[in-house]
Amino acid sequence: MEIIVSDWETQILNLQKTLDEIKDDMKENRAEIQSLKQELATGKGSIRAVMWIGGIIGIVYTLMKIIKFQ
Repeated sequence: MEIIVSDWETQILNLQKTLDEIKDDMKENRAEIQSLKQELATGKGSIRAVMWIGGIIGIVYTLMKIIKFQ
């Protein structure tokens, strides 16, 4: 009877260790996801800035063409 209880206790300990490992992995994944979100937000901001600058340059170029031909 003690062998069965001992085996059962071993299984419980293994499950607890596995759950602890999963918790640690979840924490690491959460940190990586937050980092990726920040990088994505930075990338979106950069793209918006480039689009604004390109738009302004396009407007200036177009106005210079219109003024030059008049």
